[in-house]
Amino acid sequence: MSIKQLSSDGKIAYLIKPILKVLQEAGAQLERSEIKARISDLDDQIAEFAEIEKKSKKTGNTYKEFNFKFNFAIKDLFLIDLLTYTDTSPIRQPFLRFQNSFSAIICHF
Repeated sequence: MSIKQLSSDGKIAYLIKPILKVLQEAGAQLERSEIKARISDLDDQIAEFAEIEKKSKKTGNTYKEFNFKFNFAIKDLFLIDLLTYTDTSPIRQPFLRFQNSFSAIICHF
């Protein structure tokens, strides 16, 4: 089944594993745009989904559904304590920290 055919929750669930994989492989700080680029490189379906633009029926503005689903996936990972927010930057930007038994990986939020 294509990611485009999944339910809203299914799309979010589909993104979680690749997000965790790129964070584990990186071993360093990653900006959100870099995480998005890396998960698109891992999976052609994600790359295709990331490029689709939709038009709002209410405002007429265009948006990428992928960005919303990506943000919800990050939020879900935070809610189940796989990601934690830290505030260690001298310019006070929030970070996300992914923790596993071997290392801690930080990415910009």
